[in-house]
Amino acid sequence: MRRLLLTGVGLVLVLYLLPVFYPSETDKTEPQAPTESVTAAATDGLTITVLVNGKAQEMPLETYVEGVTAAEIADDFPVEAIRAQAVAARTYAVYKQSRGRPAEHPDADVCDDYSHCAAYQPDAVKTFSTGYSRIRKAVKDTAGQILTCDGAPIAAVFHCVSGPKTESAADVWGEDIPYLQSVVSPGGTQYAGYESEVTLTADAFREKVAQTLPKADVSGTPDRWFASSVRSAAGGVKTVKLGGVTVEGTAVRALFGLQSTNFTITTSEDSITFHTIGYGHGVGLSQYGAKYMAEQGYDYTEILAHYYPNTELRLESEENG
Repeated sequence: MRRLLLTGVGLVLVLYLLPVFYPSETDKTEPQAPTESVTAAATDGLTITVLVNGKAQEMPLETYVEGVTAAEIADDFPVEAIRAQAVAARTYAVYKQSRGRPAEHPDADVCDDYSHCAAYQPDAVKTFSTGYSRIRKAVKDTAGQILTCDGAPIAAVFHCVSGPKTESAADVWGEDIPYLQSVVSPGGTQYAGYESEVTLTADAFREKVAQTLPKADVSGTPDRWFASSVRSAAGGVKTVKLGGVTVEGTAVRALFGLQSTNFTITTSEDSITFHTIGYGHGVGLSQYGAKYMAEQGYDYTEILAHYYPNTELRLESEENG
């Protein structure tokens, strides 16, 4: 029995020591500091209040960044893409916190609703993810780093995958922001979900339109319902006439559950099909674009500089938190 016990203890020690002698491939890549000043975390002691499942919870900022990164990007992505996502998540959190608590959740700085703030995956779920250690390391590698423009944290929004170009904030939200311009987004077409389709019967389409656009005329055949679309430089529909009523592309996307506003339409006598390119609002960091850039050898600082032009990477300090 004693021999079995000693053998068991030895096996446990071997399991713990294996990572020391045989580090994973991703752990060998160390982050490249963007400037000499960005050398250590400055968010120690900073906290953020998060609305999780309807309950306000105060937690360390870096813990929140881990939860957002884990929820927003796959843990098998290249480490440089995960690092880029971690910086974007931290920056957006600091930006939201600097703006004050919104009316939607006055007791919290941010919430776990991805459509309003960002998705968040709590510790209880992350514990069982075999790839979570890669997420945690990427967050630690970039600890305290945020993107700024004119000295202030930026609205570092992100999305799954864009078309060949990202959308500008001006075209999607009507606000011209220097660091949220349309840029070329490489590699998006390689993503399996880059293109998608949504088909509705004519009756189902009319029912949806009647609920939200009662003035729209959707009588007759489907080929008469859409006309005069105005598109952004990236290809997204800014506005389109639906049944004679001018509608924003974002409203069409929400109404029919489309993956993006970059859509075209085909019709038959009794149906209509939306063909979409990309997934998400298309503004800021493209997660699959970051994946592709990382696979081509770019580090996270270069990825961030590409998707957020006119920005500077620096440390967030307690004084500025």
